[in-house]
Amino acid sequence: MGEPHLLALFAITDPALLIALCLLMAISSALQTATGFGFAILSAPVGAVLLDSPAAAVTTVMIVGTAVDLLILFLRRRPPQPRWDELAVLGVSSLPGLALGAYLLVVLPQQLLMVIIAAAVLAAIAFRVAARGADRPVVPASRRWGAAAGLLSGALATSTTLGGPPTVYYLTRRPYSPPTIRDTLVALNLVRLPLSVAALAVGGVLVVVPGLAWLILSALAGFVVGDRVFRALNPGRYEALVLTLLSLAALVAVASTFA
Repeated sequence: MGEPHLLALFAITDPALLIALCLLMAISSALQTATGFGFAILSAPVGAVLLDSPAAAVTTVMIVGTAVDLLILFLRRRPPQPRWDELAVLGVSSLPGLALGAYLLVVLPQQLLMVIIAAAVLAAIAFRVAARGADRPVVPASRRWGAAAGLLSGALATSTTLGGPPTVYYLTRRPYSPPTIRDTLVALNLVRLPLSVAALAVGGVLVVVPGLAWLILSALAGFVVGDRVFRALNPGRYEALVLTLLSLAALVAVASTFA
């Protein structure tokens, strides 16, 4: 892993593993495109099991997930409209968290990291279930909670790639429309990508898997499928199926710790 030249991005060293990872990235991308969530909370635990390395999974999910975010953000009929003030608060406050997460990825045992990933997945699913049909709070969250959300999100992003829930929880309790929240979240991921990569590189846990380009292409295919096909499915049944699939992903992560 980690060959620096361009050809390594298209290398096929383990065909069976590459096919499994391509399918995982395509399915994760389709879920993300169709529902607005699900990429990291599906691909992170299963990817860590397939690669037998949380560090490799973190790098892979982070890079491939960014490609999906770019598609979601720019292949729309309307221009992206993030809240730049919230982006500044969340971005700046996440800087120490990014460094902390990279450090935890270095020092924590692999089994403990898998448990943390599984717990984060289950927390994200619980948040999604609680948010379904919930009304917006009467009293919006104070801006000062944005700094705490950014710090926790940054730490989870570089240690597990599951940095979404804290910022989602915060932004959904601010007076913004769903499209604005989604654009702000995607923009935050794009802003933090180079910082996250730098933090992982400094910590010595930046692992670029051979054949990464094929994974990105698979994610692009998943985006097309999610955009064209999954829209036609019954929303309630589809989300129930998605939540079941994500719960199984968390169980995979837990089971792997005892293998």
